[in-house]
Amino acid sequence: ADDLPLIKADKESLKHALRNLLENAVKHGRKEHASIRITADRSALQGKPAVRLGIQDNGPGIPKEERARVFEPFFRGKLAIENQVHGTGLGLNLAKRIIEAHGGILMLQSELGRGTQFIATIPAACKNDTSE
Repeated sequence: ADDLPLIKADKESLKHALRNLLENAVKHGRKEHASIRITADRSALQGKPAVRLGIQDNGPGIPKEERARVFEPFFRGKLAIENQVHGTGLGLNLAKRIIEAHGGILMLQSELGRGTQFIATIPAACKNDTSE
């Protein structure tokens, strides 16, 4: 990860967004043998350098018909309700808004029975930008 470009971000808000994504992966991972995979690599966003962060769980996955709604405020999926997973339905919405406020995007990939990966792509800081 030493070769990743720097990003310009509000540390506290970005930390909050990433914590929400991690907590989501922990809550929705398998009860037994839970596994969370975190990746970071170089990427591009609108043709410019970026950092891509992936957080993947091995939970039940998100049904196709719910995937477009997971970022809506207060939305809770059917499986989360059935499995009595605690939550307000605000964490993913807040994470998406914070990442978008940094000029980035938050997407998901999910497969039923195999888990879900949230992918945050955040633009790299300009080379002449030395502020924090």
